[in-house]
Formats: sequence, structure tokens, C-alpha cells
Amino acid sequence: MTGKTTNRISRLRRTAAAAAVACGAGVSLIAAAPAPQAAATTTVYVWGTDVNMRSCASFDCPPYSGIKVSRMNVTAYCQSTGDTVKDGPYENNYWVAVDAGGPRGWISAVYVRGGGNYEPIPGVSQNFEDCF
Repeated sequence: MTGKTTNRISRLRRTAAAAAVACGAGVSLIAAAPAPQAAATTTVYVWGTDVNMRSCASFDCPPYSGIKVSRMNVTAYCQSTGDTVKDGPYENNYWVAVDAGGPRGWISAVYVRGGGNYEPIPGVSQNFEDCF
């Protein structure tokens, strides 16, 4: 090889090495970016039977058709106040956004184990942003 060819190959190798380093640095910056933090969820027990799920914490939203929650653990995302629900000695205006294996919806806290009358369910977020 001539000196000119050798210099050209060396320059190409240096350029390729620099490009690889630059790409590697870019990849590491992307990999180092924090992932969006998922809202904390809590498993709660629904003690009631045939509990309606709704798209909001109000009787203004009709129950989901054909979806009832009964005596099972569900994933709770958050809770918020809404319409008051009374069932026997229990009454509460807190509602809990849950996933019971179907669409996410709202159920009255009256039917969730662990809370008291007009009290939130312990351990379930009261941050409305966690609902979605």
C-alpha cells in the first residue's frame, strides 16, 4: 500500500471509531433516561356481591352493562369523593377506581374492606392523577 492509501484507511478507521463512540454515548443516554413511573396500586377486597362498576364516582354515570364485582380481590388505583352510598349500617361518599380483570371503573368504598363510614380506604391513593 502506498502512504496515501494507508493514511486514508487510518482516517476512515478513526472516523468509524469516533462514530461508534458517539453512537454508543447516544445509546447510553437513552438507556439512562428514567422510565415513566407507574402509579402505585393496592389490592383491596370487595366484600359485597353484585357491586356495580361505573365510569365515574356518581350515580350520574350508569353502571357498566353486565359487569358486577363480587367477593374478590381487585386492583385499586385511587379514590375520590362522590355520591354517598348507603347499605345497611354502612355509608360512604368515597369511591375507588378499580380493575377487576375487565374495564377499569369506580365502585363505592362501602363495599371495600378496610374503611369506615365516610373514611377513605387505607393504602389507596387519594391523588386523582393516579386514577388514569
